[in-house]
Amino acid sequence: MNTTLCLMQQVLGDDWEKLPTVIQQHYQIIPAQKSFTVTGTMAISYPVWVKPILMITRLLGALIDLQGENNQVQVKKWMTDNPQIMYWRRDIQAPNGQHTVFASRMEYQQRNELIEFVGGGFGIRLRLSVEEGKLVYRSQIHLLKLGGWLMPIPDWLFLGHATIIEEALSEDSFLLDFKIIHPLWGKTYAYGGVFSLNKR
Repeated sequence: MNTTLCLMQQVLGDDWEKLPTVIQQHYQIIPAQKSFTVTGTMAISYPVWVKPILMITRLLGALIDLQGENNQVQVKKWMTDNPQIMYWRRDIQAPNGQHTVFASRMEYQQRNELIEFVGGGFGIRLRLSVEEGKLVYRSQIHLLKLGGWLMPIPDWLFLGHATIIEEALSEDSFLLDFKIIHPLWGKTYAYGGVFSLNKR
């Protein structure tokens, strides 16, 4: 594996070149760098009945249990010595002052696939593609890491199938759209908004 390439370049291969510059800059972090941050305003929505499930996922550090418009978000990404792992910290501040953190790490699996892990060994296997200049993540299966073993958990046993789309808006801003759709219950969770690069 080429340690001079960022994680997303390793995952996407030649498709990396199909991404707009703003999306590339969002991910172009290598171990020699310290970190990179984007900021934005995000809306978060989910049905009332999902709240108890989110209380459980928050114990694992997954998803965001705030709701509403105009949530201020700072997303910090960094790498250590392993070029196949990228760490994320998302700080979310609601208009009413409530604050929460969503932290995770993304680990390379194979071409076009990575696993995003949160706390407690809980993770989601994601397949990535570049479609019409947009970066698209699609969930394949949820996972629970028990020692060296990964126990699969079908999406339908959780909130459903996740899709994340990042689309360039300008040279220094992009649109994020994240949705979870369950085959029986429909849309169970969504967040999205516009983010701007913090220039290095």
